[in-house]
Amino acid sequence: MSILKDLRILTRQQGTAEDIAEFSKQLSNESNDRGSALLAATNADVALSQAIYQRLRIGDGEKDKLDRPGGPLETFSQRITMGRVLQIYGPDSEYNLDLLRHVRNAFAHAHIPITFETKEIAAAIGLFKPLRMGPPHAVGAEKKAMPSSSRAQFHHHCEIITHNLSVWAFYGVLPVSEENLPSGYFAFGQPNPMP
Repeated sequence: MSILKDLRILTRQQGTAEDIAEFSKQLSNESNDRGSALLAATNADVALSQAIYQRLRIGDGEKDKLDRPGGPLETFSQRITMGRVLQIYGPDSEYNLDLLRHVRNAFAHAHIPITFETKEIAAAIGLFKPLRMGPPHAVGAEKKAMPSSSRAQFHHHCEIITHNLSVWAFYGVLPVSEENLPSGYFAFGQPNPMP
């Protein structure tokens, strides 16, 4: 197995409750805006990948074929398009994911110092569409006020999209009774798309 394949497998590993708590701790402790943006956006990207894999009902071998170099799910942009095509979410979530991707790319690729207060970054963050955090969630989470700083707003939008994708993937695709299906067929139900 090549190291590149090993790294792709590493990125697909499901986190335990302890892993998620540690990731959240790392995110909140990250003092550099660049690192903070990359961590928050990556969390949403991973949740999107998991929702797609759940929807497709595929094993690790097929996942590797999809996200390898040149594969149809190699990039965040390709995964965003696939999520919409698979009806995991609707236009508002797609818009926010694409905007999140652009902000992440600016932090990842800018050759000048940038922060969440950089004019273009702050303006982009102001364009996120308000999305509701889907249930289940912590009591009061749906009433959480929009933070005032651009950094906190970006994290807020990333948290909502990550949560909603994770919940969607958890409930995922459910078997449907086969009693009314022709012989040799199977069917699955899927939750309604997110907004």
